[in-house]
Amino acid sequence: MAMKLDHSKPAPLTEAGLLPGDHICVRRRSRFYTHHGIYIGNGKVIHFSGSVREKKDPKVQETDLSGFLKGGILRRRGYRERLPASETINIAREQLSEESYSMIWNNCEHFATYCATGKKKSRQVKRAISGLGAVAVGVVLFVLRRAVSSPARKS
Repeated sequence: MAMKLDHSKPAPLTEAGLLPGDHICVRRRSRFYTHHGIYIGNGKVIHFSGSVREKKDPKVQETDLSGFLKGGILRRRGYRERLPASETINIAREQLSEESYSMIWNNCEHFATYCATGKKKSRQVKRAISGLGAVAVGVVLFVLRRAVSSPARKS
């Protein structure tokens, strides 16, 4: 059964404020995105981890909180409705060693949102796609405006 929570925006916090089952995220320095995971208690996080730069294929793994944060600011993702903490943790543990990472369809935010709600969603991907769509519309309108307002050339 889904629990109802009052908060829907990430709030900064410390490790002492974390509860097992929390969907947590961190914006690391010099990164334009946030990294997401599920806090399972005792200073441990389950998340999609790995990087091309580090020559590691992304996979769901359990790490300590400091390794997850890497110096970034810790936040908790709140939901109006979410799964109970025990179910969230069970789902996260069932995904350990999962390797089907996709930046667009199955990233760390999709993973954490799925564990917490049962639905794979990524606000970051949605915003990026919306932004690209807006740019495309702007380019089309610019080209059409120039085509309509330019005097016809005589050959």
